[in-house]
Amino acid sequence: MKQFDVREHFKKWPKFYFFVANVIGPILPTGLGGNNFLHKYKREGKTLNLGSGPRVLSDPEVINVDLTAYESVDIVADVLSVPLPDASIARIVSDNVLEHVKDPAKAVKEMHRLLEPGGLMYVAIPFMYPFHSSPSDYQRWTDRGLRELFSEFEIIEQGIRGGPFSALNTYVCHLTGIMFSFGIPFLYSILVNMAMFIFWPIKLLDIVFAHVPNAADVSAVLYIVVKKQ
Repeated sequence: MKQFDVREHFKKWPKFYFFVANVIGPILPTGLGGNNFLHKYKREGKTLNLGSGPRVLSDPEVINVDLTAYESVDIVADVLSVPLPDASIARIVSDNVLEHVKDPAKAVKEMHRLLEPGGLMYVAIPFMYPFHSSPSDYQRWTDRGLRELFSEFEIIEQGIRGGPFSALNTYVCHLTGIMFSFGIPFLYSILVNMAMFIFWPIKLLDIVFAHVPNAADVSAVLYIVVKKQ
């Protein structure tokens, strides 16, 4: 059953939603992001924002694919079966999507099918992060698990997208919701999101601690850049 999340309501206004998420959201982005990937790894050809949700990347030529028909979505499709030809895509961005997929291995095979030889892909995936439904949530990966998931690709780069204090921040917010919601799902979601306005400064410690040895062992979100061989 889908867990109630008040944030789903505000995704109808993506500019407002992402502004608030970036300012007081629980994650401090410290590593390579989707837009940074597009600027760093330039390549001629089509780019897919796979599982885009309402997010729009800085490149206007990006094709947005999502299961939900948000205003910015170009192709409404499941990431397990995208209606595009084999080897037709130069780059793929998948930003915190695979945890919501029941069969991530199949999704990775679909990504491999879509990418042209030499094509590049950026994937961000949560590790130390609470359950979040969109519409549901199934998986978490360590940095080693991430390498194994993409073992058919050449690994170009790997790192931390949201560090250990971003992870701590998310758990503090969710624990606040658990302690004071009395088991009421709607109240739990409201309190979790209200707590972000109080505890968001915790994530700022990741300016330092997302870059220390072993930070990946307790980080909120990891990322990987791979190439189809």
